[in-house]
Amino acid sequence: MKLLREIEERFGGSRAKARVALELLRHGLSVREAPGWEAPRVFLGGIEVPYKSVAKACGVDWRTVKEALIDISRDPFLRELYGRLENAGPFLRGVAKLLRYRCIVVETVRDQPGILAYVSGLLAERGINILQVVAEHPLLVENPKLYVIIEGEVPGDFVPRVLQHPAIKSVTVY
Repeated sequence: MKLLREIEERFGGSRAKARVALELLRHGLSVREAPGWEAPRVFLGGIEVPYKSVAKACGVDWRTVKEALIDISRDPFLRELYGRLENAGPFLRGVAKLLRYRCIVVETVRDQPGILAYVSGLLAERGINILQVVAEHPLLVENPKLYVIIEGEVPGDFVPRVLQHPAIKSVTVY
């Protein structure tokens, strides 16, 4: 994708700094500057994330994180991108069972329009309420998945019907 290439190019071959930038993007972490700070900071909403925490997640030194943030703040495109980035909120996948919901995981053979509409349409036909949909970005994740959190049980014919779509490789329900 153009965005990934764009980010990598803007870090001039520094794989470590590009890794930091991509990790921030994957998690919706923003980069902000403020008077009195010597360098930009990382935020999850209103919560500041320490350099060392970001560094550990990226497998780099904290100074690399700081340098990447300075590079982001100096580049007009990256400054606006990371300054406006927002986290999408809690992902219910890990607590679906605890909350007595179901999580439907859809893997595809290719990215194409209409997959979400197909899956949600089959659920709507059966009167099943969708509580949350998370689609991993196909250009940020190697094997992207579509996660659909629902109330109630999954009807027995649902999985075979979903698998009739030519772009859908597998469906898992838990």
